[in-house]
Amino acid sequence: MATVEGIRARLKDTFTAEQADALAHVVIEAHADYVTRGDFQALTSVVRELADAQRGLAAAQERTEARMEELAEAQREFTWAMRDTRKQLGGLAQSVGYGLEAYAMERIPRILSRQMPFVEEASGPEQFVSASGVEDDVDVVVRGTLSGRPVVFLCEAKTNITPQEVRDFLPTVDRVRGQVACDDVRVLYFAYRASSEARAAVAAAGGYLALAHTIVVRPAASA
Repeated sequence: MATVEGIRARLKDTFTAEQADALAHVVIEAHADYVTRGDFQALTSVVRELADAQRGLAAAQERTEARMEELAEAQREFTWAMRDTRKQLGGLAQSVGYGLEAYAMERIPRILSRQMPFVEEASGPEQFVSASGVEDDVDVVVRGTLSGRPVVFLCEAKTNITPQEVRDFLPTVDRVRGQVACDDVRVLYFAYRASSEARAAVAAAGGYLALAHTIVVRPAASA
């Protein structure tokens, strides 16, 4: 004769302990009430359907959990990839900046000597410290003579210079001007590209704008 324990044992692999216990009692109670064979078979069929549904739910839950773990792993990989990309882009931008300054250091004296009576004495980046302790780094400082007189060009190098970058360099020039030991101090911007607005800003600032091979903007009154 079937017992609650026996039926529960058969159901526990599919259902939780609580569900198996409840179903076992239902089966025993149905049998105790002398259900008909047809009713008992119907009840058995319902139990099978419940078991199938339970297994399907468990399988779906496992698939969902696996998928969630895959998504979590993909998110972690994406996060690391973005961090690595930002680092690489930061390094690339820094490398481009350094490369442009090195190129400008070599090109600017050549352009000046080709388009005006300029003789180079030194060209390179310089750092200045004011009496108040303010530090200013100038991309390229070109020293030499213009028509035999000492001259210094304070140069800002940008890939694609903007009007705001033109204006931002002027306070640096004002702080540095008295530290270069030269009466004739001029401002020069070096860039690969410059919009008409940027060129107008350079002209308004009374500076020079040199592209890779030529000076495209110069002060109205210049040697």
